[in-house]
Amino acid sequence: MNELESPLFHISQGTFVEAEYLDPLLDDYRDNPLIESLPPIWDEKSVVQKMASRPLYKSSERELPVHLRMHCVQRISRDFFQPLSKHLELEQSLSRLIRDGYVGRNPLTPNYAFRARKDTYELLMKGATSSYPVNTPTSSGFALVGISGIGKSSTLLRVLQMYPQVIVHHRYKGKDLPLYQIVWLKMDCPHDGSIRGLCLNFLIALDSLVGAKYYKKNATKSTDELLPIMAQAAAVHCLGVLVIDEIQNLQESKDDRASQMLNFFVQLVNTIGLPVVVVGTYKAMPVLNGEFRNARRSSGQGDAIWHHLKKDEEWDWLLQGLWKYQWTNNRIELSQEFNDVMYEESQGITDIAIKLFMLTQWRALDKGIDHITSSFIRSVAKERLGLVRPALEALRSGKKDKIQKYGDIYSGVTIDDYLERLVAEKRKEEQMEVIRQELGYDVEKETINKLSSWLVESGFEMEVANEAASYVVKEHIDHLDEVDLHQEVLKSAMRNLQQKDSKIADRKKKVRTLPTEVDDLRLIISQGEKPKVPPYEALKKAGYIKDALEFLA
Repeated sequence: MNELESPLFHISQGTFVEAEYLDPLLDDYRDNPLIESLPPIWDEKSVVQKMASRPLYKSSERELPVHLRMHCVQRISRDFFQPLSKHLELEQSLSRLIRDGYVGRNPLTPNYAFRARKDTYELLMKGATSSYPVNTPTSSGFALVGISGIGKSSTLLRVLQMYPQVIVHHRYKGKDLPLYQIVWLKMDCPHDGSIRGLCLNFLIALDSLVGAKYYKKNATKSTDELLPIMAQAAAVHCLGVLVIDEIQNLQESKDDRASQMLNFFVQLVNTIGLPVVVVGTYKAMPVLNGEFRNARRSSGQGDAIWHHLKKDEEWDWLLQGLWKYQWTNNRIELSQEFNDVMYEESQGITDIAIKLFMLTQWRALDKGIDHITSSFIRSVAKERLGLVRPALEALRSGKKDKIQKYGDIYSGVTIDDYLERLVAEKRKEEQMEVIRQELGYDVEKETINKLSSWLVESGFEMEVANEAASYVVKEHIDHLDEVDLHQEVLKSAMRNLQQKDSKIADRKKKVRTLPTEVDDLRLIISQGEKPKVPPYEALKKAGYIKDALEFLA
């Protein structure tokens, strides 16, 4: 790359908001505008609701022309996200990391302002990463490493986007605070592992976020000059967390660039307390050692290693959420056979499973096939997943020597990592229970409750609402997403009311109309009821019943 040329790169962007200060509910987080301007600390139920994403789906779309249904299938890739236990863990780690990193960086304290200026000044003067001054940071970071296609980058971005990217401050508790706070910045490691390329990408990203001119002023500077400028810019804008994706690209770097870049990340932690998160495939494992690994351990967050999904309840949960989005002529229910085939052909790699499901539908629509079958899925997998098939075959074999040939799918996990994973299994079960409760594992019960509540809010009595909701859901349980449930439950409730009114009317009609003729037996008996005279005695008194002895006289 030409020294004066703007490098090609990728950064992820979020939202801009005006600062609104909330009570963080914890004493060590109070009186810090960088923390109080963040969203509240969410519990797991809230996180599940915020992370889950469902594509638009209408059963009537299955009647659209094929070329339009092709586009409908594309929604799965864009909009489908099913939270799993590891996603909740990642959100919690980032939540703690960002806030903990801000604890020691309150812009209102003279100590912080002096330290930030002094440290960055010394960085600028010394210009070499080996001479960076070291302070005691409140946070460091962690590494997210896992098999390619398991959703590391997309999940991390989804969590980051739950936070505003830039918060604009004006005044805090009566004091002026002109500040553009950058909460997070996510960017890719350059393909050649170039530190200079990373620094220039960082400066361009800041320019795009806050309207500065860092890149224009520093584009011709050397790597040693750019590193402290990058650190100073991060300090000035109170960067909450720096995320470097595709960190395995460091393996392509020349000389000792990999260790130099990782050492620079450590210095960012030590000088300005900036948390750094690195993300990559298993290929990154060899370079994530040494001083950077020790720094990550000290943070207490723990590195995250994402393997392919086991064939367990999480895999079932993922497939159940995915399976409803079918745009073929006929929709097929998820069976154990489909479950087995999808796992065998994807080996629990979520990205491959989702793409295979989409590819199968596209091929079925293209060929005019009414519905998907297990054999059709196998056929599509064999034809369209050719490039990844050798890696999938290695995973399927379970043999270490074959898996090692594919660095993106081999972790080389130690026995300590394995034991930690066993300990995490219990936590995983608890988190899956929260996810099921929030997103409705019991679809029938959840739908009945929602429809019943809707009817009650519309003015119906609870008894009528419950009866109508139960009837409609049980009547349409196999195709809940194919009918207008609100319309159906309203019809049912109205029918129930009409039937109830009809029964009341019938009962009124059956009320006896008393005769007026004095010799009518019904009148005589009813008059006898008032003084509680038995019907026999009333009739006898009226002369309609004679004593048998009178006839014998």
